[in-house]
Amino acid sequence: MSSIGYGQDQQTPADAGQPRDGGVEQPRTAPVDPARIVTRFEASLEFDRLVEEENFEAAAAVGDRLLSLTREEFGAISPETADAHIVVAGVQAGNGDREGAEQNYLLAIDIYSEIDGAFSENLIRPMLGLGDSYHDEGQFLNAVAAYNEARTVNRRVFGLLDDGQISILDRMTRTYLAMNEYEQADAQQRAALAIIERRHEPYAEETLNAIYKYARWLRDRRRYTQERDQYARAIRVIRAHFGENGTEMVKPLRETGNSFRKQGAAVSQGINGLNTALELLEAQEQPERRALAEVLRDIGDWETAFSRMGADGAAYRRAWQHLDNVEGGDELRNDWFGGIEYVLNEPLSLRGLSSALDAEQGFVLAKFDLDEAGRTANVAILESHPPGLKDEAVARHVRQSRFRPHMSDGAIVLRRNLALRVIFRYAPSAIDGEENE
Repeated sequence: MSSIGYGQDQQTPADAGQPRDGGVEQPRTAPVDPARIVTRFEASLEFDRLVEEENFEAAAAVGDRLLSLTREEFGAISPETADAHIVVAGVQAGNGDREGAEQNYLLAIDIYSEIDGAFSENLIRPMLGLGDSYHDEGQFLNAVAAYNEARTVNRRVFGLLDDGQISILDRMTRTYLAMNEYEQADAQQRAALAIIERRHEPYAEETLNAIYKYARWLRDRRRYTQERDQYARAIRVIRAHFGENGTEMVKPLRETGNSFRKQGAAVSQGINGLNTALELLEAQEQPERRALAEVLRDIGDWETAFSRMGADGAAYRRAWQHLDNVEGGDELRNDWFGGIEYVLNEPLSLRGLSSALDAEQGFVLAKFDLDEAGRTANVAILESHPPGLKDEAVARHVRQSRFRPHMSDGAIVLRRNLALRVIFRYAPSAIDGEENE
């Protein structure tokens, strides 16, 4: 089963919360009674073991003992005690004890401030943990404030162009998105790009990767024209520094094609970019097999998305073959051809949906068959909440979208009874009006 979300920022994997290793629960050793732990070393070992086993409830109890023993050994105002507060806070946050986590992060901040002053690099870690805790609790303004403080310290300690700010800016982006503050979110991503551009030459790998990262951000916001402007920038830089025929051109050409497909625009510039990327790779004396497979996969996606007669799957089969000589090739085959992957996403009707932070969450669970051309059949709704609200809209969405076909042993195969959960947030008025589409 796969999931896709509308009106929210994260998708929920269908197997979330399931045991790892093929569904088999790993055996757990019974936790030691915290009262019987007499040394900090023992407490640290038991705490780490419980965290590794993901037994966070028991780890939190041992964490209290670890804090007590650390204070006894090193004193309340010490780096060791501050670090203990941080690691215990992380477990508390993972166990849902937001209040306890926030208190321990704040205590760590107070300790490091007293030891090192207001601009110690040691403050960054607990400030980020505090921001993450606030974010997860829905206290978004407090989260932004904590992240801003962490960034201020980072800039004071490491300089205005330190790339350690990037992860902080990414956190701020996530929080602004949760607040539906899209302009502020975009400003953080532009700031991250500007830092890299000022630190490195335009043709440096770091700069090009930062451009691609920002371009993907724009794609996720469906700002496709601006996304392709970033790829065009990269192409100009690469052409000027590396020439027309360097493999550095492959990524922006390939992503330009994918951008047009994601937009649903079957224009020649898109497929031409993909074909040119393939030609550049095939012209190399020793082509990079994974890169070849990626381009061929994307060409197959284009054909599946836009072919009126139905794609023949030749590009997919060639991609599969190239993965023979790639490390982790079997895992890639499973990732690429074993799940549910849109190649043409028919927009879901937004009627009745909401982007409000406090909007109710709903879902529709659809079942369908997927043929060798990536087209769906026998679409049926298995379950929905609220019942009937978006049933017809989701069924239409699944029927009209195109998906990457499944492959087994190098052959494209028919798949039956696939399940897709579409998650959304809806306005109360949609229920009051008995909307059904």
